[in-house]
Amino acid sequence: MNWQVVFYRDEEGNEPVKEFILNQSDGAIGEILHVFDLLYRFNLSLGLPYIEKVRGRVWALRIKHSYDYYRILYFTFSGKKFVLFHAVKKQSNKLSNRDIKLAIERMNQHEANNSA
Repeated sequence: MNWQVVFYRDEEGNEPVKEFILNQSDGAIGEILHVFDLLYRFNLSLGLPYIEKVRGRVWALRIKHSYDYYRILYFTFSGKKFVLFHAVKKQSNKLSNRDIKLAIERMNQHEANNSA
């Protein structure tokens, strides 16, 4: 079974990462999709400069388009899934604690709602 790249869905059915991506420029969307393809093809062996560990089980896809830097936070879930649960256009070198905390909350919610 191949790995899947899936979007986190909240209790109201919203997919915040998908919504974030669709609000970017066409060029940025293309670069984001390129990195998704790399994650799909290379899965756990993909490394720098495309991914980095954030905290615990939270990882970030690192995407650069023109002068903009994006981070899409994800974690691996049973059934060979990369669950994308938070995205930001970076304003500084570091991810904010608020962004990391939100990502961890979404990860915990996803696990609670999808445990067998």
